[in-house]
Amino acid sequence: MKNLNISIRLFRCGKISIYFFLFVLCLQPFTVIAEDQPAVGGTKVQRLNLSDRDKEQLSKLDAQDKFLTLLNSPEFLSLEALNEISFDIRKLAFYRFNDRQYRKFPRIFYDFIEQRMMDKFLQARRFSVHECFECKTTKILLKEKQFSVLRQLDSNQALADVGEKIGVDSFVLWEGYMYKGEPVLNLRIVSAHDGQVVWSQQYQAEPDYEYEWEFYSSLWGLSATRASTGASEDFTVSPLTTIGLRTLSRSTITDRLYYGYGLETFFNTVDRDKIGIIGISLNAKIALEIDAIFGMKKKSYGNWLIYVSVGQALVNAKPVILSKSGLEMRLNRRSFVSIGGVYLPDTTFEEDALSGYASQSTLGGFSYDITLGFRF
Repeated sequence: MKNLNISIRLFRCGKISIYFFLFVLCLQPFTVIAEDQPAVGGTKVQRLNLSDRDKEQLSKLDAQDKFLTLLNSPEFLSLEALNEISFDIRKLAFYRFNDRQYRKFPRIFYDFIEQRMMDKFLQARRFSVHECFECKTTKILLKEKQFSVLRQLDSNQALADVGEKIGVDSFVLWEGYMYKGEPVLNLRIVSAHDGQVVWSQQYQAEPDYEYEWEFYSSLWGLSATRASTGASEDFTVSPLTTIGLRTLSRSTITDRLYYGYGLETFFNTVDRDKIGIIGISLNAKIALEIDAIFGMKKKSYGNWLIYVSVGQALVNAKPVILSKSGLEMRLNRRSFVSIGGVYLPDTTFEEDALSGYASQSTLGGFSYDITLGFRF
């Protein structure tokens, strides 16, 4: 009798454990089904409506705003990128292929990302997108009082079977995660028949570096001449060296336009005993990003820019207008180089007395401008 009571208690404990296990599974993004029953999948999410718990989870990862920025960027699944896909690909279904058991974001957030991607493909007007319930469900089978967990599409044959069942020729396999604090979306289009990868793309938002200052040094090819009053030839010095500091801001008109105000000094470094140039310039600069011309993705500050700068200069205390323009190239995250031209109207200024030469020198003309700078 004692052994019978123990057996009954163990049986009851076993039933309680099974019920508790089923309760926990209901809290996960799994569907509990009996063997041979069809799986039931999730539904599309038309808008992002998160619970307080989900918002807190995404806030800890700093993910929601960053993913939304990535999804709304003009580069993300652009029409040009979608047109690179073979026209043999017509019928698609989406499948997030990472292990759902170890997901980092709320399920509704993943559904929202997937919905945005579906919209992008549909806007291209050359794809038909099919719902794949099997792609959104993990099966929990109860057979002979034992549980088993079956992952969907865990082989090429499973991929082909599901593709044939729902009538698609390809699957868009995707995953989203945070890497070094920035969102990443990986997409692959694979054939439903043989699992061959026919297109792949990774989208990753770069850290948004907003610089406020530029320190730079330039070399101007301008020449200054001091006329000879004797038998010797006129004396000329070139080039001039410039050191400057400039503010930097992004325009509110478009994020491809930048502007700044700078203060710089320019001087000659050789033969100052004969010609001594010392000048300062207060200038304004406008730069337009032209990365799209080169087919490059937009950075937080452009890789290629054209610029124009105009300012008021004082050459040995004599006022004159100074203008520059050219092409700027970003070397790395902080440094840049620009090549262009500088124009200074001919300006005559007083010099210290020097035997055999005039009391004035003339500086001006149009010449090259080479600049190396650093942003911080």
